[in-house]
This record gives sequence, structure tokens and C-alpha cells, in this order.
Amino acid sequence: MERMRETVFARSYPLCPSLYLCLALSLHLLLAGCQTPSRTPAAPPIDRITLFEQFLLDDPGDNWAFRTPELWRIAREGDRRFLQMAIPPERPMLPGVRRPQEYALYAPYQFRSFSLSVRVRVDRDPSVLRRDAVFIFGWQDDTHFYYAHLSGLTDEWHNALVRVDGQTRVSLVPPAHRPPPTLTDTDWHKVDILRDVNAGTIEVYVDAYDESAKPVFRVTDRTYEWGHIGLGSFDDHASFASVKIEGEVRRAGRPQIGTPPA
Repeated sequence: MERMRETVFARSYPLCPSLYLCLALSLHLLLAGCQTPSRTPAAPPIDRITLFEQFLLDDPGDNWAFRTPELWRIAREGDRRFLQMAIPPERPMLPGVRRPQEYALYAPYQFRSFSLSVRVRVDRDPSVLRRDAVFIFGWQDDTHFYYAHLSGLTDEWHNALVRVDGQTRVSLVPPAHRPPPTLTDTDWHKVDILRDVNAGTIEVYVDAYDESAKPVFRVTDRTYEWGHIGLGSFDDHASFASVKIEGEVRRAGRPQIGTPPA
């Protein structure tokens, strides 16, 4: 590059300011063309994680964020320890769109595509058909998330996959594909939720123990790509054990449950 500069400026030119300006501009463009073009930084890879929660401590610690912490406890029966909403909320429903009243969110991460496996038991008397347990994911804030609702009753909102959109909610399971009642007793049941954001699919299984099992329901929706995962109920005494989550994660700030969206 230095030799090129010497060759250009060693020649004799008449004293013409405009010519010098042209030469300077040409040299600037030539030097710019020799530089390495800038490149857009590559997007960071998405982390994957497998985590197990067996609730081995008497306190759930910082891993879980609760709407109302005093309603929850770590309980034990034999060798099984579990997270339990021990005291169902006795209060009016939350204002705004109808949605789960009580839940616990796994706080450290937001999840994208994932598989969730958890044992659940609804402890309320089975004669109450609308008793329920819910499984939350894609949680953005108090009024933007998905929830899988499992119950002893089936209708538009019970035994359904629901998306909460601010002041409205929509059941994603078409009427022709509504399943029979699922949680009809006080036994422990295995629940699996599989989400593939790239394909847009969400599948929910109950008591599936091999690959031949069919989902209770399967829907397609990509509205909330990332979000927290949680466990809870509308207003029932429910228990959750042996939580396993595997999938794509990113670190997130602690979810502010009950804080209205900005």
C-alpha cells in the first residue's frame, strides 16, 4: 500500500485544486476497498438444559416464584416429597380476564421448545367436577401466557389448552377434539407437555408411558415463543411431584407475578 501511495504522488501535475480533490477522493475509495467488510454478529446459540425438581428441601427456595407464597408448602408422603397448594384461595376471582388464580413459576429460566413431565394429584373431593390442575408455559406476565387445564369435567375451558391475551382468552382445542374428563380421582397422574416452537405444535399427554400413547389434545400456536413454566390451579387443593423439564432456555429476571403489565 505504501508503494502505491509513492507511485501516485511522485508524478508531476499542474497546480489544479480540483484535480488534487479528484486524486484524494480516488485514493480514499481505493483504500476503503482494501478493508475487510463488516459483518453482522452471529446470533448466540440457544442453550439447552435438563433439570429435575424433587422438592428435597423443606423450603422451595429461590427456584420458584408464587402468587401467594403462604398458600404453598413442601409436603411429604412416604418417600415422595412434593409441592402442594395446601390452602385453596378463598377470595373473589382476580379482576380482568378469567385465568388461573394461583400458580408457582420456575423462576431462573424462560423456556422455548421444551418437554415437561410432572406427577400431579388433585386433592379435592372428586364429586366436585370442576376441580382442576393447570400447567402454565409461555408466561410473559400476569395476563399473557398459555395454560393446559386438566379437570374432571370437559367443556370449552375445562380439559383444554387456553391462551390468555391480555383482556381476552381463547380455547385452542376445537369442539370436535375435546377429550373426555382426565383427573377424575385423587390418584397421582403423570402429565407430559411437549412444545416445538419451530413446528408450532403443543401436545398434552396424561398417563402416557410409551411412544404408542396418543395426546389428550394437540394444537398449533406460536404466539408466545419464550416464557416461564409454572404449576397451579384456579382454586383447588393440588399437588405436584417429580418435575422434569428439558429444552431450550435463556436466563431471565425473576418473574413479577401479580404485577400489572406496563
